Amino acid sequence: MQSDDVRKKLKTLQDVTESYVATLKELLHNQTNRPQCISYFTYALQLSHDTELESFCLGSLHIHNIGNQPLTNPTLHLHLSDKAPFTLNGKFVSNVTALSSQLTNGWERINDRSEKSAFHLKPIGKTSIEPGETLSFTNFQLTWSPSAFYAGSVTATLFSDQQPDGVDALNSININGSMTTGKEQ
Repeated sequence: MQSDDVRKKLKTLQDVTESYVATLKELLHNQTNRPQCISYFTYALQLSHDTELESFCLGSLHIHNIGNQPLTNPTLHLHLSDKAPFTLNGKFVSNVTALSSQLTNGWERINDRSEKSAFHLKPIGKTSIEPGETLSFTNFQLTWSPSAFYAGSVTATLFSDQQPDGVDALNSININGSMTTGKEQ
C-alpha cells in the first residue's frame, strides 16, 4: 500500500514538472520578440551664456548586445529634430578609404551628406556585435550658437539583420535654453 502512495506522489510530481516545463517553454517562445540589444546616450554639456561663443555637447551612443546571438550588420540612425540649431561632428567619414580604415572606432556615413538632420552610420571594419559586447559611437559633438531661444533633440535607432524594424535608444539628448540681455526690467 505504501508503495502505491509513493508512485501516486511521484506521478503527480512528474505531471506538475511537465506542466511547469511547458509553461517555461511557452514563455521563452514568447520572448523571442524582445529586443536583443539596448542602446543609450551619455553626454556632457558646455553651455555658453554669451551669444558670441559656441555651446557644445560631447556625447556617445552605446549599443549593448544583451542577447545570446551576434547582431550582424549594425546600422545606427541618428536624427536631429526639425529646426534644431545643432551641427553634428564625429568620427565618421562619407567614403571608406584606406586611411579611414585606420580610424579607431570609426563609422561610415551611408546616407546623403546633404541631409543635415539624419545620419545613417555603420561601423568601419565591424560587421557584428557579439553577445555581451558593447559597440559605441564615441565623442561626437553637437555645436550651436545660442540665440534668444534654442531647442533641439537627438534620437537614435539601431538596425541590424536581427532587428530590421529598428530598436530605439532608451534615452535621447534634449537641449533647450534661452538667453537674456542682462538688462533689468
